[in-house]
Order: sequence, then structure tokens, then C-alpha cells
Amino acid sequence: MSASNRRTRASDFVDRRTARSLMAIHAAVERLSLAKGFDSITVSDITALADVHRSTFYRHYRDKFHLVETCYENGTRKGREILLSAAGPVASQQFITAFAQVLDHIAAHRNLYSALLIHKKSLWFESWLHEHWIGLINDVYRRSPPPAAQMSDEALSDLRTGIAAHASVATLRWWVREKQWLTSEQLARWYTRHALPDISRHFPPGWPGVL
Repeated sequence: MSASNRRTRASDFVDRRTARSLMAIHAAVERLSLAKGFDSITVSDITALADVHRSTFYRHYRDKFHLVETCYENGTRKGREILLSAAGPVASQQFITAFAQVLDHIAAHRNLYSALLIHKKSLWFESWLHEHWIGLINDVYRRSPPPAAQMSDEALSDLRTGIAAHASVATLRWWVREKQWLTSEQLARWYTRHALPDISRHFPPGWPGVL
């Protein structure tokens, strides 16, 4: 066997071992979060259950919070890219496709998100997820402002974004709690219709500071 082939096989072995370690870490986080609540567990708890060295954990994650953030951000990156790659105003179908992709990620890790959002829910994760959605919605609005969203008052603009973010997180929590009895596309269509329209249209015409 050539030296090049030996290096390739050694690299493949390391990659497989790393993948197994990461799978064990994620499985441990899920089990511990369901049993004790994510906010109560430590990195030592995670590595002990996963049977991996702490150095292995810290080679990939800064802490337990970074692990969950990375899982969610990597799993929903495609949906974010769909929304932020639009050349013009984001179309309804793009919102539907993007949100369905987020829901598919949630479904693939339902036990973890059930632990974080429903069973012994994590106050940290709920706050982080809300801020994550505020950032995403602001990014979308900056690229393609809703037709009736030209608010002169910055506080009201922040309110609009906050309500949309709250609706998004509430939709994810509902789907986890109800065990996805709607398909991801069905719920994405409902969400796009009911949660995304610019909220300023619900105010009476001529209401001060809104229209």
C-alpha cells in the first residue's frame, strides 16, 4: 500500500471516529435534557454519558450553549439562505419553502427540541431562539421591506419584528408539542399566511405614527 493510500485510510478512520464522538455527544445532550433539563446539565455530564474526553468536546464546541446553537444554525442554514438570497422582495413561496426547511430540521431532532421547548424547557434556549428570529426577520426586512411597513417610529418597527419573532417561536413550539400532525409544508403555508403579513395593516388607517 502506498503512503498516500495509508494517509487516506488513516484520515477516513479519524473522520469516522470524530463523527461517532459527535453523535454520542448529541445523543447525550438529548437524553440529559429530557431527564434533567438542559439548563441543569454540565459539560462533564455530557462527556461522561457520551464516554468521550472533555478535550474532544472542546475541540468542537465552546460550551453546551454553543453546541445547541451550532446544531440549530447548521440545520436551518438552507432556509436562511433561501430568504436572504432573494434578488427582490421575498415571495410567499420562498417563505413557505424556507420555514418548511426549518420545521424539517426540528422534526429530525424532535426529542432535543421537545426537551428545550416543552419538557423541562430551557429559558436560555427560548430567549436565544427568539433573538435569533429577530435577527433573521430584521435581515429579511432590510432586504425587502413589507409594502406597508414604512414606519417612521423605530420603536414600532421593533415591535413589529418582535411580534413576528414571537409568532415564529410559538409556531415551532406548537409543532413540537402537537407531534407534527401537520406536515412541514402545511404548517409553513399556515405560518406564512397568518404570521408574516405586515402587522401595520391591522391598525386603523391614519393611526398616528404607523401609516
